[in-house]
Amino acid sequence: MAQAPTFSHPSSDGVAGPFVCEFVVEPFFGGKRIDTFLGKHLRNYSPFRLQRMLKASCVTVNDIPAETSHRVRPNELVRIRLISPPDHVAVPEPLPLEIIYEDPWLIAVNKPPGQIAHPGGDFGGKTLLNAIQFYLDQHTPLPGLIRPGIVHRIDRQTSGVMIVPKHHLPHRKLTQQFTRGEISKTYIAILRGCLPEDTGLIDLPIGVVPNPNCSLSCAKPIAVDARSAQTRFRVLERFADYTLVEARPLTGRHHQIRIHFAEIGYPLLADEFYDRFGLIKDGTPLELLGDDEQQQQLDHISVESSLLEEEVQSPYFDPELPLRRHALHAASIQLDHPIMQMPIAFEAPLPDDIQQTLAALRKQ
Repeated sequence: MAQAPTFSHPSSDGVAGPFVCEFVVEPFFGGKRIDTFLGKHLRNYSPFRLQRMLKASCVTVNDIPAETSHRVRPNELVRIRLISPPDHVAVPEPLPLEIIYEDPWLIAVNKPPGQIAHPGGDFGGKTLLNAIQFYLDQHTPLPGLIRPGIVHRIDRQTSGVMIVPKHHLPHRKLTQQFTRGEISKTYIAILRGCLPEDTGLIDLPIGVVPNPNCSLSCAKPIAVDARSAQTRFRVLERFADYTLVEARPLTGRHHQIRIHFAEIGYPLLADEFYDRFGLIKDGTPLELLGDDEQQQQLDHISVESSLLEEEVQSPYFDPELPLRRHALHAASIQLDHPIMQMPIAFEAPLPDDIQQTLAALRKQ
């Protein structure tokens, strides 16, 4: 079984010296330059900073000072004295963090609605990555020693379980599992309207809306670079005008569950973008528009301004229900543990706003 990196703070005369990291070279790194190998393990350090420490004789291989040109071999013991701080670390922020599971290789968390996965664009902080970086820094001898990785995402307003690897090896193996479609995810959604089928499979390709200024996707023939997309669903409960469903995406397209249910006429409750039968917000069905009209309708969509609002205002909110974001929750995820190589599953309980909405629907 692969070992997590070890850290030490040696002292021969009672005075603490620089932190020392110790790694054993994995077989798949055989023949790689030592700075490349170190960069995989110390992902918050830039290549420039690692090369400086190599030139300063801070790195040994089997207790012999390493040259910058050294290429590692499997099972070699590599040690590095960290005389410089990391320079690529995400800003740690003491944000609320609900941890579902943790071991030396990964963390599973229940992401709240309204939080994005990592900094980017107009969101430079208060992300899940910032929160996890702060948490990890409290459990390592030096801030920034561990850089959490993002291997999958859920929408900002979607709540639920996310898996975050701590080191390069689980990051690599989880990425491979996602790429091969070996990870199963289950979502809970509330739909507008009473879906008649108890179970079903939505099989509609999804591509990008043909507007360079819009990041939305659609399942219409006009979609650019459309790729196959399948979502399996099961009805859990029906109400007067809404349906509670369990959805299992068999593929991983952008906004897949939201687009698929909207396309068949049952959009998610309070979805800020996708309406029934291919409508985008309050526009006209895309397939009924000419090229100029399509462009005019797509031009009015301002994804960025909607995301920047503290609380997205949408005509599809039911004022009698407490939910103020689209009704989608990533309830569980099943995979093979990337290191222990055994099946494992994580579940995230329904958040308060969805539970309160379901209670209100049952009363109606």
